[in-house]
Amino acid sequence: MARAIDKRNQQRPFDYQYAENFSLEGVENPWVNNSYYFSAHNEKMSFFARLGKRVNVEETWFVVYLEGKVYTLKPEFFPNGQSPIVVEKIDDRWTLSYQGKLNENDEISFQATFRATQKPIDFTCDMPAERMASAIANEKWDKVFFDRLKNVSGQCHYEQEGLLEGQLTLNGKTVDFQLPCVRDHSFGKRDWNYMNNHLWLMAVSPARQFNYSMVSYPVMSVLEVGHYRDEAGIYYMQHADLDLQQVNKGTIPQELSFNVNFDNGQKINVLSKVITGVTYHFQNGQYILHENIAEFTIDGKTCRGILEIGFNRDDSRYFNQRDLNSIKR
Repeated sequence: MARAIDKRNQQRPFDYQYAENFSLEGVENPWVNNSYYFSAHNEKMSFFARLGKRVNVEETWFVVYLEGKVYTLKPEFFPNGQSPIVVEKIDDRWTLSYQGKLNENDEISFQATFRATQKPIDFTCDMPAERMASAIANEKWDKVFFDRLKNVSGQCHYEQEGLLEGQLTLNGKTVDFQLPCVRDHSFGKRDWNYMNNHLWLMAVSPARQFNYSMVSYPVMSVLEVGHYRDEAGIYYMQHADLDLQQVNKGTIPQELSFNVNFDNGQKINVLSKVITGVTYHFQNGQYILHENIAEFTIDGKTCRGILEIGFNRDDSRYFNQRDLNSIKR
């Protein structure tokens, strides 16, 4: 299976320029999503925003965590073309702006530019084929299975590390910022209700960046991928020993600790602790997503990032009710 996946990836390599310029022009299908996400952090400030464009709606997040207080955009959805967040590509940089209310009465003006500092990482082509092969190997193979597998193969998803520089004016007080940032872009068909549950851990600092992503679908009980960047380069996850029972309860785990092995032979310990967060609701509450700002200790070094966890409204679907101890990872 790993050889077959490698061959497919070679035949259909990631096209960065096409992905960067993807738009919904000419699209009529409301299931097609074009999502832009930015997550930027240091020890004094955290920020994340998402603009998920569809032909009928725009899923919108905007959150600033500053001086111990969370400032968040309360509405989660806007009609197509009416989100107050503006995301634009200008040459090789992305700009992000918002002006309006956060919480009930806090006024903010925000303008920022994202400049890439690392190469993009595609979650299909760049990840070791063994990760997807392991997930597939845990399922019963038949024609129905491979037909259903197409439900999760049509999404392009990549991320890029960089620097988010800008200025915000919050209730009359102006703050200039320069934050390590991860930009995430995905597009293609996305039915939130097709997901059983998921977990995304992301930490970023000038010295390192970490990603661990786990998702469960009806067709695939557990798929795990990840990577780590330090001063020497970027490495891809081969195995993680996270106790999946900790994310099988429909609640936000306030603390997670586990070890991760990478393809360069390196092994690191990851500890994440939730600081604060915001909850989002998709497709009339069919899928609930908790976006949490978290403190990370990675290989003994501290930084900030995101602990994102989501659950289907039907709690009988988590991990397809599999015996998690029997899953080969």
